[in-house]
Amino acid sequence: MAYIQKNTFVLLFFFLVLILSFYYVLSHNSEQVHMVQLKIEQGDTLWTLADEYSGNMPHHEWIDEIMKENSLTAPVITAGQTLKIPEGQLDFAPDHDLKLASDSE
Repeated sequence: MAYIQKNTFVLLFFFLVLILSFYYVLSHNSEQVHMVQLKIEQGDTLWTLADEYSGNMPHHEWIDEIMKENSLTAPVITAGQTLKIPEGQLDFAPDHDLKLASDSE
């Protein structure tokens, strides 16, 4: 008992650190990823979509993630189908209206 009384502040400090650690872990694990619907057009494949939307993520990892999110059992998609992709990945979509000096018509 004398040990606890002498080290009360140390014990309270470690207890506080423990509680703050649990709070940090729980608060960061509950972040929801906002998903958007992407309509599949004729000629689209998961690989071509990965070219446009995966950013720096390797294509096979992006495809696996999208298949899991959309409950796909095979990497096959059809025109007219909608897929859920993370909203942040729309930032990687290329601007097809952008014309560069090297583009010839």
